[in-house]
Formats: sequence, structure tokens, C-alpha cells
Amino acid sequence: MAESTVRRPSIVEQLLRPQHEPEVTDAIEASQDARSRSRDAVMLDLRLSDGTIESFAYMYLARVRFVPGDVIELRFGKEDVRITGRNLTRLRETLAEHRTRFVQEGAEGEDGLKAPDAVHVDQIEIVEREEA
Repeated sequence: MAESTVRRPSIVEQLLRPQHEPEVTDAIEASQDARSRSRDAVMLDLRLSDGTIESFAYMYLARVRFVPGDVIELRFGKEDVRITGRNLTRLRETLAEHRTRFVQEGAEGEDGLKAPDAVHVDQIEIVEREEA
């Protein structure tokens, strides 16, 4: 009669392996999947101070321009977006990488409450270009 050898985990492996209910394990895996998919945003939301939200498809983002003095200019098809504020260098990088989910205009007085090195958006302007 042949003996079957089944490797059983050592006590150390058993202690180090996280023990979760199946529902918790499923939720953790779903969260990790969602996190990996969320790195590439499909659309950019521009949240204006009056509550309006304009969404632009990243697939139409043709140009990202940073102007010294903390101005970012974006070109989406026939529309130009101008973002003015302070400390916008990192925001420009994440926009160019399609990783920014939204840009939100700051409220008056909010700028003074932020740390000196924090990103602050003073204004977002959206202009539709006329065809030449």
C-alpha cells in the first residue's frame, strides 16, 4: 500500500497566515482590485466653487501646459481649461499621468487656512474654442 504524503503547513506558517472569514477575504480582494483600477482615471471632474461639476474624458486631453506663476492649461478637444492657484507643480504631474480624479476650486478665505506648501486652486476657467 502506497503512503500519500500531504505537506501540512508548519505551526509558524499557520500563525503568520492571516485568518479571515470568507466574506472579509472577498472584500479585501475586491478592494485591492478597485485600488489598482482606480490609478488610471477615466474622467477628470472640475468642481467649481458654485457647486457645478464639469467632467472631461482624459482620452481627449491633448495638452497639459504649466506656466510659471502657478497656472495649468489643459486642452480637451474644443475646450480649454485654465487652472490658477499656488503650488500646482504636483497637480500638473498627476494630470499629465491621468491620475487626478478631480480639481476643486477653493473658497475665499480657505487659502489662508492651508499650509504654505499645500496645493490651492483659486480659479478654474473653461472656455470653448471656436473652430478656425
